[in-house]
Amino acid sequence: MRGSGCHNSGLKPSAFGQAFDALCKKISWQMTDELTAIADEMSALLPLFVSSNISGLILPTEHSSTFKALAVEAKSILDEELRHANQFSMSLLNVVNSGAASFTDGPSYASVEEASKIIHAAVRVIKRKRLRPPAAPAITKPYVDPTRLAAIPAIVNERWDFTRLVELCREINVASNNRCHMSTAMILRSILNHVPPIFGFKTFAEVANNYGGTRSQKSFKAAMQRLEGSLRSIADMQLHSPIRPREDIPTSVQVDFSAELDVLIGEVIRVAKTEQT
Repeated sequence: MRGSGCHNSGLKPSAFGQAFDALCKKISWQMTDELTAIADEMSALLPLFVSSNISGLILPTEHSSTFKALAVEAKSILDEELRHANQFSMSLLNVVNSGAASFTDGPSYASVEEASKIIHAAVRVIKRKRLRPPAAPAITKPYVDPTRLAAIPAIVNERWDFTRLVELCREINVASNNRCHMSTAMILRSILNHVPPIFGFKTFAEVANNYGGTRSQKSFKAAMQRLEGSLRSIADMQLHSPIRPREDIPTSVQVDFSAELDVLIGEVIRVAKTEQT
């Protein structure tokens, strides 16, 4: 049972993911059954204590070793279910270690009874945790606004085919939503390389430096220069960097140029619609 690795990765559910979650839940319930059985076995040791004139109630050696083995097994399962150094594992360890002067002296009656109760309490917590409904996934903002995605294919323009641009926008949303930050930067770079002819240029550098000479276009130009400068450098680094002894991967903050992209797509739509009239 141990080492099942059934922990939530935070990925969106899929058919495989749902089946895997179901398997993990089944394994988890089996583990709680095992813990309950261990606690019951510990309780069954209590009538086996015998009276000693010197030490009071003692557990014979053969039963003392059984208790130690049960405690170790229970701690292993608790660490798997509730992570290492969880409250129940630490309490169980403390009870076992403080129940006698040393392991060779055997556990006290009170320590066996308390260990059993700790494990039963842990089982109740694990069951409540498993019955608790999963938290609703955070709603992530799409990288390309849905209104833009709807507006592009609605353009009637005989000069340009926007099929690839629509697909690039769709794929950048998928990449961003799944936290594929390197892919997000790469797709955005592809969009920059794809749209310059709409503005009458061959490269995006020409768009960033030359498009929009009027004062009203200064904000657009500033946004495009951020794309050409910062974004292109980040994307090129992800695309062309050879393997290194130590690596660093981008975060969502590093590749967030969604506002600048929205400005660019808005201008694409405006220009394309202008050509219609």
